Amino acid sequence: MTSESKVQPAKKSYFFSKGYIDLKNTVKGAWQRNGKSIKNYKDKLSYLKFEKLPKKLLLGSLYLLAMISVIVCGTIITTAITLIHISVLLLFMMLVYLGFSIVWCIDRFYLKRNQIFTACHICKEKSLIPIYLCPNCNEKHTRLTPGVYGILHRTCNCGAKIPTTFFNGRKNLSAICPNCKSPLSDRESRPICIPIIGGRSVGKTAYITAFSKTFIDEVAPAKGMNIEFYNSDKERIYREIENDYLLGETRMTQRSTDPNSASSISFSFFVQHPTFKPERLMHIYDIAGEVFTNNNENEVQQQYEYCQGMILLFDPFSVVNIADKYESSMSKNDIAGIGKADITYILDSFFSKLRMVTGLSEADMLNTPIAIVISKVDTADLADIVGEAAVNKLMAVDSENFTDYYDTMDYLCRKFLIDNDLSHFVTQIDNKFKTNRYFACSSIGHTKGAGKYEPMGVLAPMEWLCQRADKKMANVWNNTSFSKVPAYINKLS
Repeated sequence: MTSESKVQPAKKSYFFSKGYIDLKNTVKGAWQRNGKSIKNYKDKLSYLKFEKLPKKLLLGSLYLLAMISVIVCGTIITTAITLIHISVLLLFMMLVYLGFSIVWCIDRFYLKRNQIFTACHICKEKSLIPIYLCPNCNEKHTRLTPGVYGILHRTCNCGAKIPTTFFNGRKNLSAICPNCKSPLSDRESRPICIPIIGGRSVGKTAYITAFSKTFIDEVAPAKGMNIEFYNSDKERIYREIENDYLLGETRMTQRSTDPNSASSISFSFFVQHPTFKPERLMHIYDIAGEVFTNNNENEVQQQYEYCQGMILLFDPFSVVNIADKYESSMSKNDIAGIGKADITYILDSFFSKLRMVTGLSEADMLNTPIAIVISKVDTADLADIVGEAAVNKLMAVDSENFTDYYDTMDYLCRKFLIDNDLSHFVTQIDNKFKTNRYFACSSIGHTKGAGKYEPMGVLAPMEWLCQRADKKMANVWNNTSFSKVPAYINKLS
């Protein structure tokens, strides 16, 4: 049984409820009156037994003739009137059903065509239509679409008229998640959901801080985009982001000890532009590294099933031989901040989650694009190997083969991993993700706590994913033109 078929706190449309009752009562009443007339003449015939014979014969003939006339003509007339009444009412019902079907299809087509759905920022449940609340009495209305409770409006039991379509104000109603009942503010926007994945201390929170501050304060105004925070909690997160950005700090993503709290936190904000109809809603997910690697989240991470892209953040110094090679040129703070989780274990944990959430088999490939981002390249001059300096150098030395900046970075990142005995990691990513690209970045730009953020390379992975997720976003946020497939992967074989 769908939610639409369940009893709602609303009055059904006349043509879906009372219309049938009125039709039944009208038909029943007409036949009852016809039967009553026949019975009346029958009773009169029975009274004639007390009359004298001449009168009995005369009146009996008249009553009998009248009764036969009612039986024949009355039945014909009643049948005709009944059929006319049924036909007229059914015609109106058919028009109403047709209207309901057309409006429902328009509403559903709009939602599907514009890729509108609700991604709960708490439990991560995906739903096409959330539960909307009556603005007058806060009663819960599920599946608020054109249907048996109304075509353009639904009448709540309290008497309030509630819009049922995208074009007459439904998105302005307060809503809650159908699963966890958390308040939602999605207002029928088009979500762009991107989880940031990685183990403990790889720099996920620093990356979100660097990207969000740069995108909201620099990219959006330059491109004519307006930013609006999802709710007051998300705005509070941004104030913390601003403070951390100025101080060059980042805090560990907190692991909630409350089993009813979400393990994955989203930083969510609306992106508005004259060409974005509907507006976009960015969900950037962060989850504590130890929760991610230990597979003990409080909720199923369903965002992996419907997200438009993923970022796998990789701390190169978490690999023992890389850390040993560069440790002598690292500060004590940098060494203390090295991620401890083994990248192979992180990848296995990630694939396990994907299989659980998406039903992906060992042999299947995922169509969702993934950006593998080598972080902390400011440390130990790693930028000279995979970062901007290395890219520019290779493009200058071999300008015939290396003509694209981010294709060259992709090549250098893959080569760096393969040269450091991580070819299995590269192979696993290629086997599991049809579309993948490698980037190098430094979220803070220097040792943590040594001053204001000076991010390098944090925008490119998100821009690549957003361009692939949304053509209109690609038309607006178009600082970089990425090739469909990095051109130099085969050079590594």
